[in-house]
Amino acid sequence: MSGMTVKELWGFLTLAEKEDACLAFLEGKDTFSRDALPRVTQELAGVLKFREAFLKRLPPREKARHLRRMADSPTLRHVCDDLLRSWVVSRKNPMLVCFVEAQGLKHTDGILDDSVTAPSLDSVKKGVRAVRDQFPPREVALYMGVMLTVGGDFWTGLAEAVDSEFPAMKASLAVVDHP
Repeated sequence: MSGMTVKELWGFLTLAEKEDACLAFLEGKDTFSRDALPRVTQELAGVLKFREAFLKRLPPREKARHLRRMADSPTLRHVCDDLLRSWVVSRKNPMLVCFVEAQGLKHTDGILDDSVTAPSLDSVKKGVRAVRDQFPPREVALYMGVMLTVGGDFWTGLAEAVDSEFPAMKASLAVVDHP
């Protein structure tokens, strides 16, 4: 699973999920989203040939549609990691909290404290099992996909943990439930 790319993961999302990820980013209250928003807004305005002031005045859902459209194209595909990271923090927070609490890691609403050291493989496996057992497979697959692609070096044992504790991850990504 470690070979998955942000582009590949983004491709598994439905249009509605992509727009929700964009909206989550635009509405993000976490430090990461707030720090990245000015850069992404400037890039989006430039690509759309809008003035930034005009773009900022658009309703959030309209901005999210523009951002999703550009993130789907090669023009702004590089911002997908920002979008996915914000989506997990704001929309998948219960999984984030479950994952870190199962490992006994010190956190605030799922965000790890700076003092936390990288967990062992056994600890990460425990976190994967906890999330796998409490949430729908596709949701877990999306969450784990984000963790694998944009989670950084902190989760060194994650790919191995996912392979052993959730081997159906990739197959679960392709399954989209329709109401």
